Amino acid sequence: MRCSYIRLLVNDYEACFHFYSEVLRLPVLRGDETSRYAEFDVESGTRLAINQREVMAEALETDTADPALPHQDRIAVIFEVDDVDVTAAKLVADGARQAMEPRDWTAWGVRAAHFRDPDGYLLEINQPLLPDLAL
Repeated sequence: MRCSYIRLLVNDYEACFHFYSEVLRLPVLRGDETSRYAEFDVESGTRLAINQREVMAEALETDTADPALPHQDRIAVIFEVDDVDVTAAKLVADGARQAMEPRDWTAWGVRAAHFRDPDGYLLEINQPLLPDLAL
C-alpha cells in the first residue's frame, strides 16, 4: 500500500479551493473553484486533495450528522493498491471495519473500497480503472 492522497472533506469548498490555490499558492493539478473536488501538488509523492464533504457522504451513503461519528468524514487517507478486491478481502478477514465494498467509481477513475479505523477515520484503498486515468 502506498499513501497516495490526503483528502480533506470540506464544508466550504470554494473558500478552501481559494485558500490552497491562492493563499498557500499550491499548484492545482486537477479541478477548479466549482468542481467540488481538486488536487494540489505538495511536492511529494502524496497529493493533497479537497472534496466537498457532502459529495463523499452521498457516495458512501452516510449521514454527515451521524451522532455515532460526531466529526465523521472530515478527512480521508487514500492508499493505492495493486488489487482492491484482494486487498479489501484481506483487510476484512483481518478484522477491518468495511464502510463500502469494492466498486468502480467511474467518475473518479478508480475502483475503491472504504474502511474505518478504530477511531472512525475514513480510509480508502483504490486502484486506477485504466492506467491513463491514474490519480
